[in-house]
Amino acid sequence: MKMFAALSAVLLAPLFGAPAFATDEPAGSGIVARYNFDGGANAGKINDLSGRGGQLTIRGANNGQVAITTQGTSRFASFPGACAATAAATCAKALLEAPDDADLDPGTRNFRWAATVRLTTAQLSGNANVMQKGVATSESQWKMQIGKTGRAQCVMVARGSRQSFVARSAHPVSDGNWHRVVCERVGTTLAVSVDGESGPKTTIPSTLSVENAMPLRIGGPNLAGNGDMYHGQIDDVYAQLG
Repeated sequence: MKMFAALSAVLLAPLFGAPAFATDEPAGSGIVARYNFDGGANAGKINDLSGRGGQLTIRGANNGQVAITTQGTSRFASFPGACAATAAATCAKALLEAPDDADLDPGTRNFRWAATVRLTTAQLSGNANVMQKGVATSESQWKMQIGKTGRAQCVMVARGSRQSFVARSAHPVSDGNWHRVVCERVGTTLAVSVDGESGPKTTIPSTLSVENAMPLRIGGPNLAGNGDMYHGQIDDVYAQLG
């Protein structure tokens, strides 16, 4: 398990390329999925560390691959780069996918999802989906996304009404450094934090429920189109109930 003191991580990350971890080390029985990529990929699959989630499968189109990159003492997932809009139909695309799991359907319960991300403004070709379960146009959804302006976005879409709620970080994270992004729903609040610092909060209905039959996806919504694909690096992903 990769653990650094928060200050040391922030200071060393730009020099050595190691992810900058905040202090939200997950613990307790509520962890329902966790992936840190240190074990690499075996036959195209990445193991879950929580004991409750499913393996991630690497999926690609147009020769797109997710590479497990080693840098210093860290290993992380690297996604295909952005390409010109005129070549969208043939752009290499790839994502990581775990099967539908009831533990990842929080309903109205408190829920947290987090990832460490690194990308630049040049790697943004629009919105970039870090992780998600569900789609906004069908049933319900929870999602982490880096928006077009580079700010981290935590999204929840309500089952039934399909009403969407977003909490956005105050500042961009698309600066080429590692940033720890945490999304959290607690009661009637949807919040985002970056590198341990709390950001803006959004009020949501206490009845907002997220339940769907979709898989967990990391790095993009699907392989059918070219929209909302993530083109940077991702490390230490987890989801936690309660």
